[in-house]
Amino acid sequence: MTSSSSKLPWHPIPASPGAATCNVHLLQAGGLMIPYSRVLLPGPKQASHTLAADHGPSRDERYYAPDYCFLIEHTPTGTHYVFDLGMREDLESLPPLIKKHTLPVFTPHPKSPADILKRHGSPEQQPEKVKAVLFSHVHFDHVGDGAKAGFANAELWVGPTTCTYARPGYPDFEGAPLLSEDFPTDGSRKIVEAYVSDERLGEDRDGRVGKVAQGKKEGKYEAVELRDVGDAGWIRLGSFDRAFDVFGDGSAYVIDAPGHSPGHQMLLVRTTTSALSDLSASSSDEDSFVLLAGDCYHHPDLLIDPERTARPPYSKGSMHADPEVAVETIHRTQAFAHRDNVWVMAAHDFSVGEALRKGEKVIEGLILINDWRGKKQKPGAHL
Repeated sequence: MTSSSSKLPWHPIPASPGAATCNVHLLQAGGLMIPYSRVLLPGPKQASHTLAADHGPSRDERYYAPDYCFLIEHTPTGTHYVFDLGMREDLESLPPLIKKHTLPVFTPHPKSPADILKRHGSPEQQPEKVKAVLFSHVHFDHVGDGAKAGFANAELWVGPTTCTYARPGYPDFEGAPLLSEDFPTDGSRKIVEAYVSDERLGEDRDGRVGKVAQGKKEGKYEAVELRDVGDAGWIRLGSFDRAFDVFGDGSAYVIDAPGHSPGHQMLLVRTTTSALSDLSASSSDEDSFVLLAGDCYHHPDLLIDPERTARPPYSKGSMHADPEVAVETIHRTQAFAHRDNVWVMAAHDFSVGEALRKGEKVIEGLILINDWRGKKQKPGAHL
């Protein structure tokens, strides 16, 4: 396993032959309180106080973390997409598992992204005009209400193996973290899961080999369209092993970013092209990008040192389903953060909001972030 982003090979981001870009707006769908001990170790691989015999939740200091969503306009077509949906406002409707074990820890303060778009968006930015919602993953603070309120016309796009986690939902399974209605099996919503072949996963020594095949046998893939771009479609991009061109024009790439939760994915979006760029070039070092990183990390200090990620045996628990794979993914993300032309934006990274709207705990409306490089807004932790 790689212990430093500097040791990772870098595969240049291909140039966009047509100089295609997307407009990206940030929305803050409320926020939540996160215990530091769930996220950060005192130092790299240093034991946390959570291992103490007398440790209890009352000893955990917490910080406010925003819950960011993003409105993405594919400018060549004018089509709109949303990346993540935050938390549902009717928290009492969440599955019992989440209400009992998760809400008391994180004290959510949700805001509806659909309401934000209705109140602040242009006629073309209204939720009913969104073609698809891309979920970084399907934890309660990203899946919202399953895109029902306002986004009922949208397709639901998820990362590899998501449905093995999302189904069965509650009440079909009492201990489920999601509702059955979030990803219905009756075909009432178009659900699209990105698919990586077992051959490609095996080539990359990925532990998810056979997961989808087993999920199919268990009925977890009813009314799900597997988006199979083929092994050739999954390219090595930057520091990551698997990414594909979402729109076929180089304006955005879905990145398979495992570790945090089954199906966790990121979105690399080209926000500007440079007049200095040679469109015949094989890479795009002069263009600007934002990397929408989901829950790759939960605190900006982890972009400085991923080895401070809280996880066993240094901590009692972890925010990640597969902690060591998650740390590897943070290292890979750090390699993007070190690029001058990429701004990494994780869902709960408060340094992003502070850079965009200094002193505002909760950002209102929509913020166009395409010209972040020209405005020199990228914070120091991301350099």
